[in-house]
Amino acid sequence: MRIHRRPQDQHVWIKGPLEVVADEGRRVCLDCGTPIRSYVFRAHPPESDSFERCISLAWCGVCRLYTGNVVHVPRRRVLVDALADLSADGRQGLLGKEAVLVAHLDRLFRDADGHA
Repeated sequence: MRIHRRPQDQHVWIKGPLEVVADEGRRVCLDCGTPIRSYVFRAHPPESDSFERCISLAWCGVCRLYTGNVVHVPRRRVLVDALADLSADGRQGLLGKEAVLVAHLDRLFRDADGHA
């Protein structure tokens, strides 16, 4: 499903229908064929009864589409913290704005992969 955007909105992240297909063991965007990136993080502190309720984000960096869901992650599973280098204020600022968080994560992942 191709999202039609106005030219001035080409770089805006949109939460919406991210259609994914399997391609040689990886998930790719149905519209552009770009590998889908994803990130799972805990939304609650360890002492919370909701600690196992996590947020899963998946996105296409080319189409600028993302989706988010609540997922169950066992308490004993350790998750990678891509935001560990941020200050507490910087971290809270990102976690409070989903589209900004996805944009930040996309930049981090692209930089880690060595892509422009």
